[in-house]
Amino acid sequence: MSVDEYTMEFEKLLIKSDIQEPEEQTIVRYLGGLVPKYSDIVELHQFTTFDEVFVLAHKVQQQRKKQPFRHEFPKPPNHNPPCKRGVQTHL
Repeated sequence: MSVDEYTMEFEKLLIKSDIQEPEEQTIVRYLGGLVPKYSDIVELHQFTTFDEVFVLAHKVQQQRKKQPFRHEFPKPPNHNPPCKRGVQTHL
């Protein structure tokens, strides 16, 4: 689900449920349902309003779409033999 689709659904449900809460709580609720790959980045930025959070989430999604797919490969194992205690090596 895109950020725009999620936001439209979120706002529709807010209106339908008629929840009266501080904007800060609405932001926490919104970020809690947002895809983590977006919310994790949004939470690193400063924001004060729900609209700012939505704009940030939208920007993050657009940035992620621009970046080519990068797969994180595990680091190769260290092939150096372990040091033996009490044995001195001279270089």
